[in-house]
Amino acid sequence: MKDGVRVVRWVAGLALAYAAVAPALFAEEPAKTLPTLLIKGEVVSVDTNDPAAVLLKVKDRYGFETPIYLGQDTKLTQGDQAMTVVNLTAGTAVEVEYNFDINTAKRHAVSVKKSMQASAAASTAPAAARSAAPAQPAAATSNSAPEAAAQPAVTPAPAASAPTQPASASPQAAVSAPQPPAGTKTQ
Repeated sequence: MKDGVRVVRWVAGLALAYAAVAPALFAEEPAKTLPTLLIKGEVVSVDTNDPAAVLLKVKDRYGFETPIYLGQDTKLTQGDQAMTVVNLTAGTAVEVEYNFDINTAKRHAVSVKKSMQASAAASTAPAAARSAAPAQPAAATSNSAPEAAAQPAVTPAPAASAPTQPASASPQAAVSAPQPPAGTKTQ
């Protein structure tokens, strides 16, 4: 009977030791702060249909579109002034600081900064493009109309499988038919 009492005491001691150590072994790790990442690019779209969070898609300089969720605590600024999601339209240059949650594989924005330089450049870009565009020629005058009618119509290039005609068979067609640049496929 002494052996039975010793076993019971030993098991009871082991249970008490486990009860003292178990909380430390199975305690949750304190929440680690996630590194803040930065993406610079332009807004592709803003989806406000989800009531939990707004989905912002940003295209970086390499052409990759990155979805980022905007929460209630996301800071939206333009320069020193606060702004709203309405100000984020397609083509707007932004810098987004975000955290990547490895458990859900989602990006959550910390701050979104609308670039003031890019918006100023975007507003002057169409004017610069218009001034740099070559002037369109005026409508054809009556003197050039007979010359255009005298030239033969341009025929499409023959398909690769069709045999080509020798240059001597149709000298006008060979002269007037433009050749495609090297390395391009013709239909």
